[in-house]
Amino acid sequence: MKTPVLKKKVIKIFLKFGLSKDHALISANALINAELVGAYGHGLSRLKMYCDRISKKVINSKPKIKIKKISPSISHIDANNSIGFVAADLGIKTAIKHAKKTGIGMVAVKNSGHYGLSGYYAEQAVNKNLITMIYTNAPPAVAPHGALKTLFGTNPICFGSPTGSKIPFILDTSISMINRGKIRVAARNNQSIPAGVALDKFGKPTTDAKKSISRSSIANCRF
Repeated sequence: MKTPVLKKKVIKIFLKFGLSKDHALISANALINAELVGAYGHGLSRLKMYCDRISKKVINSKPKIKIKKISPSISHIDANNSIGFVAADLGIKTAIKHAKKTGIGMVAVKNSGHYGLSGYYAEQAVNKNLITMIYTNAPPAVAPHGALKTLFGTNPICFGSPTGSKIPFILDTSISMINRGKIRVAARNNQSIPAGVALDKFGKPTTDAKKSISRSSIANCRF
């Protein structure tokens, strides 16, 4: 399926679940970008997850987002539980605007959710000839060594910088070896996962993606 056709279908789905046209477009662009760069665990495989969260009111389809300007360089955004793509898109655009005016832009976002690939937003800043750092917290997903229960969030970290060439430097990573999206895709396709990245319900390493997901105890996993 060609990208423009696919985008229209994804937008149509988000519209059906109550997102505005602008928010549906922002969300569709982010999901399709993940597919295009090969990050399938953060692409269309998560579409149902977002729709389910909208249906359960975890995601507010009609948010009233508030931006509080702290200083010419610093802003705080209350996303009102909007879909994460919208909050992150507004956050990076606000940071870029500040940086272009004062040399630095810092933006904190609260009441948001999963926003896909951090690198997608970092690229927006790098394309404006800016250096960027993006961080986010995450719910418990990583079990400490020797433990059965998850304790640490994967807490993604992203850095981006122009390089003087057409290819920028962007590092999008976390404290884990694999992202949970890849495990979900493997479970759906009845594929195995690498050894040493997930635990079963007994706290033993497993290569069975379904056992890992059902337990929700991931040894080395990023959301």
